[in-house]
Amino acid sequence: MTYTRNTWIAHIGPKARLVCKDTPFFSSVMIAQAILESGNGNSLLTRKANNLFGIKAIGGWKGKTLDMKTGEVRGGRSVTEMWAFRVYDTIEDSMRDRNRFLIDNPRYRKAGVLDAKTPEEQCRALQRAGYATDPQYADKLISIINGSGRLKQFDN
Repeated sequence: MTYTRNTWIAHIGPKARLVCKDTPFFSSVMIAQAILESGNGNSLLTRKANNLFGIKAIGGWKGKTLDMKTGEVRGGRSVTEMWAFRVYDTIEDSMRDRNRFLIDNPRYRKAGVLDAKTPEEQCRALQRAGYATDPQYADKLISIINGSGRLKQFDN
C-alpha cells in the first residue's frame, strides 16, 4: 500500500497517542518524525523493517538488523552512508522502541527532550541532542506539526 500524508496520519495517529500515553513525549512530535523519517510510511526502511524513525542498530541493539544506505549531513555537506538499522515486528514496536531509545540515552534528557512543555520545544530539544544530522531537523518537524493542522489533536 502507498500512503498519502493523510492516510499515514490516520494509520499511525491513534497508535502514537496510545504509545505516548503516560510518557513525557508528545504524540504530534512522534507522528511528525514518522512522517519525515519514513516518507509518509513509504520508505524502504519502513516497508521492510517497520522502522519509522531511522533508528540505527547501535547502542547495544540485540535484535534483527537491515543494512541500508542513508543520507546524512557531515560538516555541512550531504553524504550517503551505509548503516545497520533496527528491524521491528510491528509499527507499534518501532514506536515503543523510539520512546525507550530517547529515555535510555542520557543526551536526550540533558538536552531537555523529556522536560519539554510544548511539541515545538521537544522538536528543538531533539535537534540539540543530535537526533538527526540535518541542521533543519527541528524546523522541518515543527512545520509538519503546524502545517498538518491536525497533529496536536493526538497529544495526550
